[in-house]
Amino acid sequence: MRRWLRIPIVALAAGLAIGAALVCRSAGDDVLPLRDLSCELGPTVRGIDVSYHQETIAWRRVRQAGVLFAFIRVSDGKTVADPRFAYNWSGARRVGVLRGAYQYFRPEESAIAQADLLIAAIRRDPGELPPVIDVELDGGKPPAQLAARIRTWVERVRTQLRVEPIVYTGPDFWRERAGGADLTSQPLWLAHYTQGCPSVPSPWPRWTFWQHTDRGAVPGIEGAVDLNLFAGDYLALEELARRSRLGELATSEASVAR
Repeated sequence: MRRWLRIPIVALAAGLAIGAALVCRSAGDDVLPLRDLSCELGPTVRGIDVSYHQETIAWRRVRQAGVLFAFIRVSDGKTVADPRFAYNWSGARRVGVLRGAYQYFRPEESAIAQADLLIAAIRRDPGELPPVIDVELDGGKPPAQLAARIRTWVERVRTQLRVEPIVYTGPDFWRERAGGADLTSQPLWLAHYTQGCPSVPSPWPRWTFWQHTDRGAVPGIEGAVDLNLFAGDYLALEELARRSRLGELATSEASVAR
């Protein structure tokens, strides 16, 4: 993914116990962990996000390294399909990595056309995690128009796939370019490379996924890769996957009402 915010992550002594190492590296490589944060993250699950930039991925090695979920790019806007999507989508599935598709959103292009491209790509095999709208550019649109176009994309995907999409964004961008629009019905995938605790853009109360670096290393992937955390244990991640389906949500809400 492209970035508007790059705050270096420095290597510090291990002091934050979150279950396992946050960054995978091949033997002999230096490890670049998250710093010792003052906030309590609680249990987390490790994941990555990838596109054709990672070239040919050895998914079995990735899974053996402890990566349990992956967001995989479908396209850049409505016209640039990711040439590695099909390979990565099937490869991650074969080794049991939970998958979510993401699309780099171009606000100057048709939100419906972009959504329809993603829908067509995953309709037969929707993956296990909700699809993602990756919002990093305003396309020259003022905040109200940008928010409206994001909502159009979200509604299209929700209606067609019966799933609640995830919004990927950064705290400064959302505040300054999106005007702090309220999309709190959507889980937040936060992009924040920081030496401290991640900053959650209002009005979201918390992050669900956190992309904490674009300089990670994972066995099975040549070169740098984005590293992510899920806020919860693996059972919670599986529950998010299940409950993200609107049919499941509707059934659950109906049961509570009775």
